Amino acid sequence: MTLVLNTLESGDCSEQIKALFADKNEEIEIINTADLKIMHCMGCNNCWLKTPGVCSIKDDYEIILKKMVAAENFWVVADTKFGFIDYRGKRVLDRIVPMLNMYIEIRDGWERHQLRYHPLNFGFIYKGNGNRELLEEWSMRVARNLAGRSLGVISLDQNGSCENTAEMPSDSAAAPIKTAAPAADEHVIIINGSPRVKKNSNTNKIVHAFAEGLEKAGITHKLYSLSNHAEWDEAREAFMTNDNIIIAVPLFVECLPSLLLEFLSTLPTERKQPAKLSFILHGGFDEGHQLRLGEKFLQSLPAQLGCTSGGVLVKGGSFLLRNRENSYIKKMTDKILASYTTMGQSFARNGSFSSSEAKKFTGFEKNPKIGILLFNLIFKRIVKKNFERIAQEWGCSEPLDAKPY
Repeated sequence: MTLVLNTLESGDCSEQIKALFADKNEEIEIINTADLKIMHCMGCNNCWLKTPGVCSIKDDYEIILKKMVAAENFWVVADTKFGFIDYRGKRVLDRIVPMLNMYIEIRDGWERHQLRYHPLNFGFIYKGNGNRELLEEWSMRVARNLAGRSLGVISLDQNGSCENTAEMPSDSAAAPIKTAAPAADEHVIIINGSPRVKKNSNTNKIVHAFAEGLEKAGITHKLYSLSNHAEWDEAREAFMTNDNIIIAVPLFVECLPSLLLEFLSTLPTERKQPAKLSFILHGGFDEGHQLRLGEKFLQSLPAQLGCTSGGVLVKGGSFLLRNRENSYIKKMTDKILASYTTMGQSFARNGSFSSSEAKKFTGFEKNPKIGILLFNLIFKRIVKKNFERIAQEWGCSEPLDAKPY
C-alpha cells in the first residue's frame, strides 16, 4: 500500500497528485492533512521511553501512524519555503518518530534507531521552487533512517498546472564572513529553536553553556525560546532589530524541526538593519556526517533572511544532556557543556564559527571501523540497558520495542 500525505493548504492539486500514480499497480490512499489537527513534534521522547510507539500528543496524527504500519511506500506532498519543504510538510515528517524505537544499531555504516515495524520507502512531491539537490539528498536520508529506499523527488509544478506561489531561493549559500572580534559591550540575540520545553531541552543547556563563554568575554545576550509561543512576537522584533543573532537548534528528521521552520516563515521580508546570523546545530548521534544536510540548509538561510553568515557550529552526542539528574551522566556530560563554553569564548574572539576551533569542534565525521566493532560487541548492550533504565525511571511499563498498532 502507498500512503500519500497531502499537506498543501491552497490550490486543489488532487487530480495532479492522482495522475502521478495512475500507472502504478498498487493501492493508493491520499490523506489531506489540512482537514486534520496535527501539532508540531515536541521532542519529548515519550514515544521511545515512556509509552513506546504511542505519541503523547493526542491529535489526529494517530490516524496516520496506524496507516503507516500497513504501508510500504510513503509520500509527502508539500509547498516549499527557503528552497526546502515548508513547515506544514515537515510537521508530518517530524511526527514519524514512533515508527522507530529507542534502541540503536549500526545500519549501512550509520548509527540508526531500530525500526519498530518494517522498512518504509519515502518520496517527496513538492510545489514551488525547491532546491532540487538539497531535497533529493534529504529524501535519501529520510528513507535510510526508515531502512527503505528513496522513491525520488517530484516537482508538482512540472507535472501539473497548480499555480506556483513559492519564492525562488538563493542560488548559493551565504559565504561565512570574516569578522573582527566583537566589542566587549556587544549584545547577542540567541533563539532556542527546539520545540522541547526549556526544562527538558538539551538545546537550552547547550545555549546556557555557550552563553557562559560569551559572558566571560564581556558579551551580553538575550535568550528567546520558541517552545513558548508567547515569546514569538518579541523574538521576531529582536531578530529584525539586532545585528548579531545566533539560532540554536536540534536535528529533527535530518533537518530543522517544523516549529523553527514555521517561525522563520513568519519573519518580515525586509530587515530594519544589517545583521550577522549564525547557527548552533546539534544532534543525538555522535557522527558529524549525520548533521551535514542540516548544516547545508542552514548555510543557505542567512542570505534568504537578509543577513550575512556567521557560520554553523556542528556537534553530535547531545542526547544524554537531558538526563543530568543521574550522577554518572552528569559527570560525563559536564565535559560536553564545558566544550560549548569554550566555543562561546571562541565566538567572542573570532566573531563567527568559521574558525579552525569551530571546524575541529564537530569531532569525528564517521564511526571508525574499530568503533563500529566495539559497539556491536560491547557497547550496544550497555547502551540498551541504559535506555531501559531511563525508561523505568520514566515509569515505562512496556518493552521499548513494543508494537502498539
